[in-house]
Amino acid sequence: MREGWGVTRAVQELLLAKPVLLAALGMGVVNYSALARALRGEVERRLGREVSEASVKVALIRFRERLSRSIAEESVLRVVAESSTTLIDDVGLVTLRAGDPLALAPLLSGVRARLLQITQGVHTLTIVTDSEVLEGLLRKVDPKLVEAVYRDQAAVILVSPREIITTPGVMAYLTTLLAVNGINITQVISTHTDTLFILGRQEAVEAYYLLRRAIDEARRAVREEQDPSRAMLSGA
Repeated sequence: MREGWGVTRAVQELLLAKPVLLAALGMGVVNYSALARALRGEVERRLGREVSEASVKVALIRFRERLSRSIAEESVLRVVAESSTTLIDDVGLVTLRAGDPLALAPLLSGVRARLLQITQGVHTLTIVTDSEVLEGLLRKVDPKLVEAVYRDQAAVILVSPREIITTPGVMAYLTTLLAVNGINITQVISTHTDTLFILGRQEAVEAYYLLRRAIDEARRAVREEQDPSRAMLSGA
């Protein structure tokens, strides 16, 4: 019993440290036997003892089942189905070494922007805003405070129902969807029921359509769950 638990825990920790494998598992495109052979050595080093390939394979299958349930739960689909998305082009972001957002108030006074988002970290502040506003801000800020600047970005904004706050798996579903399609996210910002994906301008367009299709598919799945006859008609 203890051996099985140890292998399960080790496999889980390894997978959580390997986003590519995690995404492949989520899609169900993994050869469990081959992956078990590949991970067996790492599992043994982590546990400090020999383990069987079969026990690693069983742990992989169990983890996949848990992953599928968390991502494909009806509650996740309902949140996605009730969401909407929009695209704001021509934005950028700057990260500053500063701890007090109020210190930026004089710099942002009178600013008019389609998008203005300030996120406070432990030692930095990140501002996402229109490209024109960003360049004006950079002219006013001490260059020594600038940690990073990302230009030529776009924001894909997902507006969801309040249930997104208490439903586990929604963000995992959305970020996995983008990751398996090779889309890099510059930054993710959450403000209550709004989720902002900041991406390069070219990738943002693809991300927008991927999320739009995910919403449409979720709505279709929810309708079919409510009225099974729809699924029969669509499969005819």
